[in-house]
Amino acid sequence: MASRAASARTGLGPLELALLDAVDLLGADVGAPPVRGRDVLDVVDRRDALGGRYAWQALVDLGVPWRVHLPLVELDGNCGTQLGDRPADPEFVEVRLSPFGSLVLAAERGEVGPVPVGLVEGSLYRGGKVPPFHPAAVVGALLAGEEHAGLPQMPTGGTVGGDVVGLLAGKPVQLTLGCTFAAEVGRLVITEIPLGVDGGMIVDAIRSSILTSRGGAGVRPAACPVQDVQDETTMVDGLRLVVTPSKGSDLRYAVEWLRALWPVTVGVDCRLPAPQAERLAGWDRGDGSGLRALADLLKI
Repeated sequence: MASRAASARTGLGPLELALLDAVDLLGADVGAPPVRGRDVLDVVDRRDALGGRYAWQALVDLGVPWRVHLPLVELDGNCGTQLGDRPADPEFVEVRLSPFGSLVLAAERGEVGPVPVGLVEGSLYRGGKVPPFHPAAVVGALLAGEEHAGLPQMPTGGTVGGDVVGLLAGKPVQLTLGCTFAAEVGRLVITEIPLGVDGGMIVDAIRSSILTSRGGAGVRPAACPVQDVQDETTMVDGLRLVVTPSKGSDLRYAVEWLRALWPVTVGVDCRLPAPQAERLAGWDRGDGSGLRALADLLKI
């Protein structure tokens, strides 16, 4: 494509828009029968000569809830898991536009006003440095003419720390993303993890640290507040990593021990393209119809 800049009307990149446009071209709009992911990639490749494997991951990222707040497509099939399992071949996954995706295309075509997807999603989910914010907070701030939309919030949940004040002022900072722990009858349960980290990595890191603390070649045994971790993730309950503390361990100390592990806690370099107040004040809402349509979808 001629330009690699993000769209001023939605904040999405050329590849993301090419994928949505291809889904629409194949007739897979909201409520219509889905089409094969392979067919979508073929359209994109013919029109824009974009790599199939890279484009497939980008399309999946637009539809899975552990990558974005606003899913722009609906996926039917094996789309991978938050544990790190990769999606199936595009031949075996079907796709159609979600209501959010349909609204984005309407905004791009001038049928409604601009939609602030870029202000919501940022670019962290695709390797950039702009963190995401809660959709309702962004839309609410724009509707009310406010200067702030709260703190960064990942679609995976979890904790966000670091110099958030500096970030909102437009400074380059390193944010600290961490897991959320809940105490449950003498054990700890992780249901929210850092964006970009898969649950399998966390399980492996905890198990490795437990083994190391028990001693090995050249390793002095140390007291370990955790004795086991099990993956109890299901399709119904979602991500669920259950940590069993060692007998007699204080749960608060166990949490501290776990938080010291990578990737239970990770650091990510972040920077907004401008101070948040300027981003919100300078966003061109046009006639406001796109913003109001997004607010309706979010039930604000």
